[in-house]
Amino acid sequence: MSDMQMGSKAILWQHRYLAALVLTYALVTVVLWRLFGLDVESDKVSVMVVHILSKVPQIIVFVLFWRLFQHTYIARAPDRLVAIKADVRGFLADRDRLVGGAAASALMVLVIICFAKAKTLIPLVEPFSWDVQLMELDRLLHFGVDPYIFLHGVLGWNLSLTFFTGMYNVWLIVIYVALFSICFLRPASAVRMQFLISFLLVWALGGNLLAIIFSSAGPTYYALLGHGDTYRPLMDMLDAHAATGGLTVVDTQRLLWDFYSRPDTFNLISAFPSMHVASSALVAIFAFRLSHWAAYVLTGFAIIILIGSVLLGWHYAVDSYAGVLIAFLIWKGVGWFLRPSSGRLVPSGDADRASARRAMSISTL
Repeated sequence: MSDMQMGSKAILWQHRYLAALVLTYALVTVVLWRLFGLDVESDKVSVMVVHILSKVPQIIVFVLFWRLFQHTYIARAPDRLVAIKADVRGFLADRDRLVGGAAASALMVLVIICFAKAKTLIPLVEPFSWDVQLMELDRLLHFGVDPYIFLHGVLGWNLSLTFFTGMYNVWLIVIYVALFSICFLRPASAVRMQFLISFLLVWALGGNLLAIIFSSAGPTYYALLGHGDTYRPLMDMLDAHAATGGLTVVDTQRLLWDFYSRPDTFNLISAFPSMHVASSALVAIFAFRLSHWAAYVLTGFAIIILIGSVLLGWHYAVDSYAGVLIAFLIWKGVGWFLRPSSGRLVPSGDADRASARRAMSISTL
């Protein structure tokens, strides 16, 4: 805990840029919904909030296991349980982190809601129209061959498909754990604010704006959009895997198309850019400011998600490449905006790598 508590008002003031961006995002989302004659139903928003809150126990368990791993293999604490208890007591006694964490978490929940609401508008604003161009770009970049053919030649066996499906299924909880753990880092951490603003912009600019401009559904739905059987071999392989009883994406893919086909156009489909990959890449980039252990693990996870995005038919390879590039550019851009010389940071002592680590020394990541 810091020597002097900053006070709730000072902590909230540190979040002013983040709050302004989030509220602008929310306003734009509501305006767009109104323009297209849709109502922002409070009951559906409540369902989304409950969904996020339902992940809290999983997040806590994950965090405790991560701290146990750190105390066992990194810090090598003589008594791991005593060390974990000290972590918990220190965290609960740190008012700065609790206030800052609560404020940041509330803003991030609003970001998630806005993203989901805006994503629903994609086929209304711009019906899926870029799939053919993205397929052609994939072939251009991969020597005239569809990228999934390379991957299925190496990783197209049943156990591999089950593994990548499982990793894809845990993606959301990994992102939630990272996001809300970072929310509760010390408010004075500059890299914390860099991540939170980057997270917002990755989803708003990548997941909504670019997704509308380059509106596309992905290889899974290529034939359903009337573009031919280019990806029929891919879908046949996924169907064959599903028939073995292994963990599969086929049922989910069909469910999303059913949602999209409903009269009220409840859309959860979008290919370019891959937000699974963009968010995973952003978390991995942040991890390099935390520890080498976390960086290696989360970079590996991001690579697995990238491979899975193509292997399982969710995305064109260029969707995933774009996701990585977007995450990197936004991270760098926000870092420039918050650079110490700009005067936009309240703290001034955690700009370097060592002090950033100190700011996160008892973090839950």
